[in-house]
Amino acid sequence: MAGPNSSSVNIFITQAKNVYNPTGFNKGYNFMLRYICLGAFLSFALARLPFLDFHGTFCSLIAKSRFNHAAPGECFYFLQEPYTTGIRLHLATILPAALLVCIQFISIIRQKAPLIHRVVGYVVITLSIVSMVGVFVIMPHTFGGGLDTQAINCVLMVAFMWALGMGTVSIRRGRIGKHREWMLRAWFWAGSIITGRIIIFIMLNIPQSEPQYYAMPCDKIDFMLKSRTLELYPQCASFYSGENPSQNVAVRAKFKHPTSAVEVAAALDLVFGISHTIAFLIHVLGLEIYAGIIQGYSRSRTIPCNFCMLIEYRNAANTRIHRVRISI
Repeated sequence: MAGPNSSSVNIFITQAKNVYNPTGFNKGYNFMLRYICLGAFLSFALARLPFLDFHGTFCSLIAKSRFNHAAPGECFYFLQEPYTTGIRLHLATILPAALLVCIQFISIIRQKAPLIHRVVGYVVITLSIVSMVGVFVIMPHTFGGGLDTQAINCVLMVAFMWALGMGTVSIRRGRIGKHREWMLRAWFWAGSIITGRIIIFIMLNIPQSEPQYYAMPCDKIDFMLKSRTLELYPQCASFYSGENPSQNVAVRAKFKHPTSAVEVAAALDLVFGISHTIAFLIHVLGLEIYAGIIQGYSRSRTIPCNFCMLIEYRNAANTRIHRVRISI
């Protein structure tokens, strides 16, 4: 016999379905996971839109706020060519792509307006490819340009492009389930940059028993400290004299109560690579668990007839099955 608790649960389920069913979702967990992730992605992209004002916000002489500016020291390279072109190209393409891709994962749009989904999809893929060109240009000096940072940036870039390519190939072959899986992989992997920022904040707030140091070039330090450089880092004297223009010094990585912005930059450079590596692994594992849950459902779906039509026929001369794709 059903009690009052059972009745309350049924009412809650009915009300929940009234929320997510009109948006094209049949499963409540799909709706929750999708919109939590989309909300984080959309918020991150919107928060970065002011960066399109390159000289006024992203690399302004005076930071307007703590979070509305490039990381300390990053603009030393971003204000030099070809890195200026690289970062501006990246920002101008990936931010619109990140906003538009949110539309792609809204089920009701895919179901009711497949043409919009298709056109926006090609725009997003084109913008994403161009943005990766910018990443390739700036990668040698992003957050210190250490081997760990360059490695994870390269892995993420290749994985992102590979997933986009596989998703495109899948939809051209009419495999909508595979297409969805690969596009989810591409953007969920790309979303690891958000988780990476959270892990950076966590790692920077872990107490250290011994001070950590990071090698930094004197020209970058001079960009941040100007006249205070020799006072704090006398080893840079050879840089100023011209004896060693590429002089590097060990900078203490200190995020809390630093003596200068250089120590904050060193702390960020030190943990960037490992933080984003952990974030990427979390996203890869998490997505595969999610894909396993929906695998049976998504792979059983066929492409809508108004998108393309697949016709199977048997050749009378031999018993092979042929598949003919007719685009309409």
